[in-house]
Amino acid sequence: MKKLSLLLICAAVAVCASAGVKFTGNSYRALDKTTLNCKAPAHVDMITEQPEGELVSYTRSGEFMLASFYGYETNQQVGRVKVVYAPDGKTVYIQDPLCYAEGVGTWVVGELSEDGRYISVPLGQYVSYNADYNYGLVLAWGSTDVIDLGDDFYMVEFTPDTSMDAAIYAIDPETGTITLEGSEGSIDNPFPANCIATGLAGVWSDDGTIATIEWKSTWTVRGEAVPAVPANPEALEFFDCGTEEGYTRFDFNINLFDIDGNPLDADCLTYSIFTDDDQLFTFDYATYGPNNGFDTDMTEIPYGYSGYDFYLRRVYFYRTNMGDNPMFTWRIGIQLNYTVDGITNKSDIVYLNVYPHSSVNELSTGKTVTGVRYYNAAGQQMAQPSGLTIQVTTYSDGTTETTKVIK
Repeated sequence: MKKLSLLLICAAVAVCASAGVKFTGNSYRALDKTTLNCKAPAHVDMITEQPEGELVSYTRSGEFMLASFYGYETNQQVGRVKVVYAPDGKTVYIQDPLCYAEGVGTWVVGELSEDGRYISVPLGQYVSYNADYNYGLVLAWGSTDVIDLGDDFYMVEFTPDTSMDAAIYAIDPETGTITLEGSEGSIDNPFPANCIATGLAGVWSDDGTIATIEWKSTWTVRGEAVPAVPANPEALEFFDCGTEEGYTRFDFNINLFDIDGNPLDADCLTYSIFTDDDQLFTFDYATYGPNNGFDTDMTEIPYGYSGYDFYLRRVYFYRTNMGDNPMFTWRIGIQLNYTVDGITNKSDIVYLNVYPHSSVNELSTGKTVTGVRYYNAAGQQMAQPSGLTIQVTTYSDGTTETTKVIK
């Protein structure tokens, strides 16, 4: 379970392909530890602050597979990549080179060729490191194979390519697009051949097992952000440990596209958590701040924010639904907020129904309307409804109701 606690929780819930497919235990081919001893920084030298130089942001595409003790899944790569070109004209820094680990925020080092057309990224660099367990996720190159064990069980085997000491990226001189060289595979092949691939992998340094492999990786220069309405997120799973002193977690998926299918600038994206009757959840500083590095109450969490309780696609809460003060009574939801040039557009609140909704009509028991607010499609408050309007009604017990109206 330790590997789930480091990074798998960041990404395992992000993909939906190959649902229900499993493989048994830790059944991988171990990575030869000597392949980790490349000319790269050790984990103690991991770069967490943005280095000096010219920053260029990219939109990520390609394909990938992730694997765990509980199964493997494949999907399209999404998200962002940041690259800093150092003043020396030779050194390159890449933040989150693996889409699996996006949100960790560490930088790996590469070298730009003299003609400026290739980036060489030494393998063996740590993407993350867990000092409590003395292991981390490192870059490697190799191939995966899928072995059918019968009865819907599969083994994912990773074979490292010990002749490779660096991943090579080609830069298109006209468009600036960056493409991973030498990788191949396809998620469109008949199952289970969709998991046979060669590319850049993330492996665990303690036993050499594979966490992810990526191929056809392409990074496209991202243009200026423009106001857009984010596509709805997905509410995937809620888990309650079952004791009043325990914790809960909420898994979700954020699609980095607007409602028209155009990529979003992740730096402009936040998300908010809601419960029951559209009640906004506050991560208060006293409870969450000390462990997660923020110094004020938060209701909007930046995309990719990482902390003790915040991961790319999972959040932990210090409240359960047990006892006299439940976190919610029947559902939990997530909404995306996209702010550009002072204009905020929001997705719908997407709910996951966890418990049966058994409440009675509260209006008949004395609840009254205490206020009504109106917002346009850009999330801006209006004095009166006009056109497509979001109407937010507040009741005497503090609950709210959100509806869409056309005036």
